[in-house]
Amino acid sequence: MRPEIAPDLLAAPSTVDFVEIVAETCFTQRATRREAQALAEVWPVVPHGVKLSLGSAEGIDLDRARRLGELARELRAPVISEHVSFTRAGGHDIGHLTQLPRTRAAVAVVARNVARARTVLPDVPLLLENVAWSVLWPPAGDGELSEGAFHHHVTDATGCDLLLDVGNLYANAVNEGRDPHEVLAGYPLDRVAMVHVAGGVAEHGFYYDTHAHAVPDGVFALVAQVLAVRAVPVMIERDASFVFAGLAAELARLREMPRLGATETSVRTPVGVDTVDTDDPQLAGAQAGLAAALVGPSPACDGFDPASIQRARDILSRKRIDDALPLLGQLSRVQERTRDLAARVLARHARPGGGAGPVDAWRIAEAALGHPELGDDAAIDHLVLRARFTGSGDGGLRPRRTPFIGYARLGDGRRVRATKGFGARAEVMLRRER
Repeated sequence: MRPEIAPDLLAAPSTVDFVEIVAETCFTQRATRREAQALAEVWPVVPHGVKLSLGSAEGIDLDRARRLGELARELRAPVISEHVSFTRAGGHDIGHLTQLPRTRAAVAVVARNVARARTVLPDVPLLLENVAWSVLWPPAGDGELSEGAFHHHVTDATGCDLLLDVGNLYANAVNEGRDPHEVLAGYPLDRVAMVHVAGGVAEHGFYYDTHAHAVPDGVFALVAQVLAVRAVPVMIERDASFVFAGLAAELARLREMPRLGATETSVRTPVGVDTVDTDDPQLAGAQAGLAAALVGPSPACDGFDPASIQRARDILSRKRIDDALPLLGQLSRVQERTRDLAARVLARHARPGGGAGPVDAWRIAEAALGHPELGDDAAIDHLVLRARFTGSGDGGLRPRRTPFIGYARLGDGRRVRATKGFGARAEVMLRRER
């Protein structure tokens, strides 16, 4: 579910049978959370986590898992989903789903973190998603298991079924020079409980899983291969370039694919892995080194290809914009112009160590204040950020727990007033004044 397609979907709710929301957007935005609750009265809603970092050898943030669980209970979610990846290491917030080495040690880390997360999640299936890589681990750390075998071990060790992203699988296979159908055949297809479908684009010899392009025929063929084994829910992910007619055509094409029978998703008992509460110092160190190369001042990292590190850093710059835009309710409505400005602004600043989304959003809003076409939208967004956070874009931001009353002046001379009550999660109320 994205704001850009919400009117079309709500006008024709039978177009889809369920919707997915990015869970973290509901952690920071009260309005988005209320919208998700309203959507749950129309369709089943699946909360999709992107920052739990289940692959972090340092362990997970249990409070983040607890908030995911609270959201799932509020929405009466039939399932929850997250990723087999890491997003944080060594004090660095990468801001992107980063691939794990395909090793048994990484499987054990995921199993331990899933066991911790489940202590605060509701008793519904937790589905784990495969990710696309932007930088491969060196052979010394990544030659133990094939992609399919790795996910066999993950499902066995965690007791979780798979959210199989065939778009990610397709991207990995193309970029590794493998046959996507052969790679898919190596996956535990009997453990697939849901399928993600997304488009991408090839640039400079590398296929990017963008979520912003039409789904290619090769990805549709992989969906058919899965559905020949398992009749499971299928969902299109689209994060930009929203043309509802095109999306509806892709949905119709997916509906027409034959499904061979029912399937069941359940919570299974993990097997074959010790899930005691210990971390992996060696893998933690390797992850910290890679994280530093991806977001720090130097792209160097022993054993990793410098060109692939730089490519990953370029992808991360795009992801920074994706993280900031949800905090800019007005500017995000004119994405094309805002994204161009954001790319120029963020290129001048290294990614902050923590709370990057608000800081980047603040910088984008400040820069947009001087643009005639964006000034009013930027003024309102900057006012909301001031209401929700204390500090500045340069000195770091903290959630504002105290009440706030402030104003912004629009180009036509009118004022907008923002008010917020006690607590970091209190709603920001806006009122336009003459």
